[in-house]
Amino acid sequence: MKKLTQREKLLIYILGCFLIGFFSLYFVMLPSYSSYQVVRDQATEARFTQESMVMAIDSIPSTMQARDDATTNLASLKEPFQPKLTNEGLDKLLTQLCLDYSLSPKVLAIESNALAGVETFTAYIPDQQASASVGTESTTTDSISTEDITAAAKEVVSSSNETTETTSSESTDSEASGDGAETWTGVVSMELAGTQTNFYRLLDAVAARPDMVITAFAIAPEATTTAGTTATTVPQLNGGNISISVTFTVYMMEK
Repeated sequence: MKKLTQREKLLIYILGCFLIGFFSLYFVMLPSYSSYQVVRDQATEARFTQESMVMAIDSIPSTMQARDDATTNLASLKEPFQPKLTNEGLDKLLTQLCLDYSLSPKVLAIESNALAGVETFTAYIPDQQASASVGTESTTTDSISTEDITAAAKEVVSSSNETTETTSSESTDSEASGDGAETWTGVVSMELAGTQTNFYRLLDAVAARPDMVITAFAIAPEATTTAGTTATTVPQLNGGNISISVTFTVYMMEK
């Protein structure tokens, strides 16, 4: 067996050291470094969570104060509105309201008492461009005949009527629009008897209330019977009873 030379022994020693270092790096150092990265990420996440919790704990008093303020504000906004009423509750509310203004209820019909959308009304701004062009041309009396003036007048009246019809339809279409908000709504139709003065007082009172509106009403003379004959009296502002058909819309909220 041939003996190894000093150079070969040195090369084998260097190769052994290299293999030991390689296996140590691959099987010991790299797994340890990966574990260190995982532990460091977990520590960073835990530190971020701790800081978030500390900030949340510090903000609890201000959050509770904001919640209490919002609850108080919401209660004050709901206070003028009626709570959710049954049909009997709507009957009592509107009957007593009419009696307070010396109006006698004759018929009461509840059309609906359910969750419904609330319409919002926006101001309509008419387009003045169509009417602004009328009268911009200057003409002399000597150069225009009577027939031309008549034809021009008819054309102006016709275009004015068309413009009025167009703006009226646009105003009707854009007058009311729903914004998606819903609340418990009661729609009640009533027939009343009384004077115009008292009914106007009722209109003013309802207009000042945020929880109800009068969506439609009609006034007609009340027929009176005298000695077997029926006679119709002319309604007067300060005298004489009239028949009133009115529709109330009552807005209610959960409290």
